[in-house]
Amino acid sequence: MTQLSLWLACIVCLIAGTAYFIRQKSLYTQYVGAIAIVSHTLALTQILLNRDGFNFLTIGLLIALIGNSLLWLSNRNKDLSLLLGTAFPLSAIIIALNAIEPWDLTQLHSNSWGTSAHILIASVAYSLFATACGVGILLAMQEYQLKHHKLKQLLRVPPLQVLERLMFEFIWAAFILLTITIATGFYFIEDMFAQHLVHKTFFTIASWFVFAGLLLGRYIAGWRGQLAVKLTLSGFFLLMLGYFGSKIALQILQY
Repeated sequence: MTQLSLWLACIVCLIAGTAYFIRQKSLYTQYVGAIAIVSHTLALTQILLNRDGFNFLTIGLLIALIGNSLLWLSNRNKDLSLLLGTAFPLSAIIIALNAIEPWDLTQLHSNSWGTSAHILIASVAYSLFATACGVGILLAMQEYQLKHHKLKQLLRVPPLQVLERLMFEFIWAAFILLTITIATGFYFIEDMFAQHLVHKTFFTIASWFVFAGLLLGRYIAGWRGQLAVKLTLSGFFLLMLGYFGSKIALQILQY
């Protein structure tokens, strides 16, 4: 049943991604996107009910689900179909990896509500940052084309001001949750050295400082445009390096 739900979600996500590229303004496309999110949710539920804890692919599945849901909701009054057309196929890849389980991954047990809450908050924060990066990339591409007078090649996206405001809204929400994630991590994880979390902690805190600097620079000096996008991508890269990089090194390369 779990395998069936995963492959079904994978196929529906691919269909949704194609629909957002071909018929981006259609109400039918939004319905297909909603069905993809529901099937994704059911597949994740099946995994959590049938497996003992999380692994990094399962958490990747959760992050993709939250990110797609945020984009789908934002797309109701802003045209983010280009992002959705990319996000759904990427989610399909993550779902397929969960279905075939190419590696023997260690399960991350969550025996306490505190640890479970920490994982959930971190996943939401990562999803918000990932969504902010996607919006930021659209912002940078659109700004580049405007500056170089390539008006015929303008992307099918909202105005620059709308994209920029949306990006910083996601960053602010994600930054607050990242702060809570760091705090709960230090509180609920008793021995981060024994649990091989030193690298993850270092890169997470480094990412926190990057985003703190970006938000402070935005407030004081009005940082925007390409600089804001570069700092957003840099902070997210550190965050992903801290989590997925550590997991890959510890759980895959050792095999």
